[in-house]
Amino acid sequence: MKQLFIGLLCSLGVATGCFAQDGELLKKNISDTMLSPTRVLEIPEPFDGQQALLKLFPGKHYKIVSGDYTNEMINWDCTSCKAKSYIDANEDAAYDFPYAEGVATRLLNVISYKDSSGTQYKMLTFNHSEYDADGAQVSRFTGGTLGIAKFALSGKVWSMKFFQPAIGAYGAFSNCPDPKALMIGHDQYAFMLKVVNGPAGGPFGGVLYLIAGTGGTYKQVMAMYDAERTEVSEEEGLASWDCTYSCPESDKRFFRDIIVTIKGKYTATDLESLPDEVRPYAKTNKKGTFTLARRYVFKWGKGYQLQGPAGVTVD
Repeated sequence: MKQLFIGLLCSLGVATGCFAQDGELLKKNISDTMLSPTRVLEIPEPFDGQQALLKLFPGKHYKIVSGDYTNEMINWDCTSCKAKSYIDANEDAAYDFPYAEGVATRLLNVISYKDSSGTQYKMLTFNHSEYDADGAQVSRFTGGTLGIAKFALSGKVWSMKFFQPAIGAYGAFSNCPDPKALMIGHDQYAFMLKVVNGPAGGPFGGVLYLIAGTGGTYKQVMAMYDAERTEVSEEEGLASWDCTYSCPESDKRFFRDIIVTIKGKYTATDLESLPDEVRPYAKTNKKGTFTLARRYVFKWGKGYQLQGPAGVTVD
């Protein structure tokens, strides 16, 4: 079936780079120097994220397009690389990267920002999943490995200033959600991930993860569970909520406090699923709406920690 699927795409002319033998997508071995954090790379202006990614990981490039569907990836392996252990936040379990069977790397997004001096930056974020000969991303409860590369503009050239091929795995179906930039200090940016997952049919739960640079590396510095719960049919009588977050200016130069505001509906019939701060109100009022504000404060060596008590209002 896999061979038939890829063969059909190629015969219809909806795939570029379809030179696979026996209908399978190929992969290319790359040198372990490609994963070195000290490697030098320059990209000409205007910055093209996909071309930059191809220079970072010069494997086999495929772009499969059919209508609104696009599946673009770079397939590679590295037989000389020494695998390192990372954590998949979805199952809180360790895994090795690069993957033993090979890697499929995809562009997530390019985040543009500038510092107070006016220097322009591009943060290239990308997703690694295990190589699959048909290009699929499967396994609902497996995250995609997040990697980043930071470029600064000098004249008409973007020079890579920081490269971290892997941070950890987040998301579902081997796909990490797009990071969102958040200024957490003076010229200091971090990147928020909202991961939403759960059983078939829902409701789905959301978790916020903050990735920030500290100690010479980017890593997870905050995790907030129960950040979101999706709605299902009203007849099921389940609670639901969503969240927003901000990092207000303060006298802290770096790692300012983060405020997460949760708004939603509560019901006594779904008591155990509610945030701890809301549960007492549901016992009394049976159903209604709530707003909950949580403040997270950075503690060196521990990352962002919840600073209680949280503020709650209900209707």
